[in-house]
Amino acid sequence: MLHLIYLGVSLITAILYGLSKHLFKKLTGYFLVGAMTISGYIALFALHVGIFCLVGATINEKKLPKSIHTFYRWFGLLTLKVFVDSFRFKIRISGKEKLPENNFLLVCNHRSIFDPLIGITRFKKYNMAYVSKKENLKIPFVGRYMKAVGCLDLDRENARNAVDTINKAAHYIKSGHCNLGIYPEGMENKSATPLLPFRAGAFKIAKKAHCPVAVMTIKNSDRVFRRFMFKRIKVDIDILGVIDADEVKKMSTQEISDKAYKMMYSNLAA
Repeated sequence: MLHLIYLGVSLITAILYGLSKHLFKKLTGYFLVGAMTISGYIALFALHVGIFCLVGATINEKKLPKSIHTFYRWFGLLTLKVFVDSFRFKIRISGKEKLPENNFLLVCNHRSIFDPLIGITRFKKYNMAYVSKKENLKIPFVGRYMKAVGCLDLDRENARNAVDTINKAAHYIKSGHCNLGIYPEGMENKSATPLLPFRAGAFKIAKKAHCPVAVMTIKNSDRVFRRFMFKRIKVDIDILGVIDADEVKKMSTQEISDKAYKMMYSNLAA
């Protein structure tokens, strides 16, 4: 909604300027008004980002809020939504009713940097946060917001960090602090294959939290940089099903991983 307000304000301002300067008498005037509209939108979004950075600077990383339901989450989600909507995604979600009301681990394939942004904004009511590579949580200002809303860093090269992250993630889910998403492929899939091999260790979070695992796929989010200027990108999100907590308890992490992999692969390869 906010991106439409920015666009509306920019368009109206450009049209009023065009009328006052009689720009519409020539064809070039229409192009100028269009350019002004785009420039105005960019300027408003840049101002928003500037405020985002200033607010982010007030987040104390050593003393994070006890709850994710703070002004930081509200403003962070608002900014993310404007950013995602600016790329003209058309997002279709199916199977959303299959998600547990709370306390679950969400696993999904990973196609682009937009995947967690789409997940956090489109599953807002589920208080989603993500386990991410450590570099993402070091991004100036953005990393502070990520930590404030419950995101955790994972360094697979550091065994102690990995164990600490798994334990903290399990605590977050079990205590109701937030639900967490993780990408078992471990990286963005830039290959032609539907799915990269899974790292079964990701499912230790569900074992420790005694929670269900929601299995999801995302398609086409990697096409945005090739086509967004010319055509809206249709992103398909499918909630395939849930491996319930009782199953998780009985199965090994490898067995859970294999089951989730088969569910996703079947959907992606169809």
